[in-house]
Amino acid sequence: MDTEKFQKNLDETFENVKSYINLRTELFRIIIFEKVAKVLTSIFTLVIILFILFFVMLFLSLAFVHWYQDTGGLATHGYLIVAISYLIIGIIIFLSSKRLFLNPMIKGFADTAFEEEEEDSLNSGNKEKKKDG
Repeated sequence: MDTEKFQKNLDETFENVKSYINLRTELFRIIIFEKVAKVLTSIFTLVIILFILFFVMLFLSLAFVHWYQDTGGLATHGYLIVAISYLIIGIIIFLSSKRLFLNPMIKGFADTAFEEEEEDSLNSGNKEKKKDG
């Protein structure tokens, strides 16, 4: 009789462990899905902003060339001024790309990836303090 009871408890424990593992797996899937969605949303937003910025720069460049031509200069000189300006800006951005883009992107992705773990550790720390107090 004790062996039947023991077997029943063992089976229940085994089922509980299987259920726990399945729930943890599902939780990790949801967490990863959420983090991927946040990253993709950030990338999509950045692409849209860059697209809009491209058109703003295009029309500002064309406006400058027409203004330069209206003030007595040649349109070709205006286009050369714009091209050289873009070249200088491009060189400056290339030389400082690590500081301007790479480091903030890595920090942003790391913040997104480890955001929940930090919240969990803070919450568990608060729970331990409440138990002690």
